[in-house]
Amino acid sequence: MAVASGKSGSVQVSNTTIGEVTRWTFDKGVNSGRFASSASGGYKRSVGGVKSGNGSISMKFDYAAAAGVKEGSAVTLQLYLDTSTHFYSVPALVTRMEVMVDIDNGEPTSVEFNFDTDGAWSEPSGL
Repeated sequence: MAVASGKSGSVQVSNTTIGEVTRWTFDKGVNSGRFASSASGGYKRSVGGVKSGNGSISMKFDYAAAAGVKEGSAVTLQLYLDTSTHFYSVPALVTRMEVMVDIDNGEPTSVEFNFDTDGAWSEPSGL
């Protein structure tokens, strides 16, 4: 089994690359309804409920590439694991945008976006 490297990951918004992404995260989960009953033999059971997710995108700030992506934006994210067809397609609401400017050291200006899922997402092929 080959171990995947994140070095070729990227992010697109509606099939357009949004700039020089340095990191992205996608945390997805399901609510778990737990119960015990007369048929559970004294053990709790779990039933999967509603799914939701959130994440973040860190990138070097590019005015043109990030145009239209800001807090409050409804977007469709393609979160690529590599350069091929392995990506999550995620309808999302951008909930936060943080711009970081380092005047003291002159580091490249960075931006971080946080998002919440806005409906069903699709999984990468083969996972």
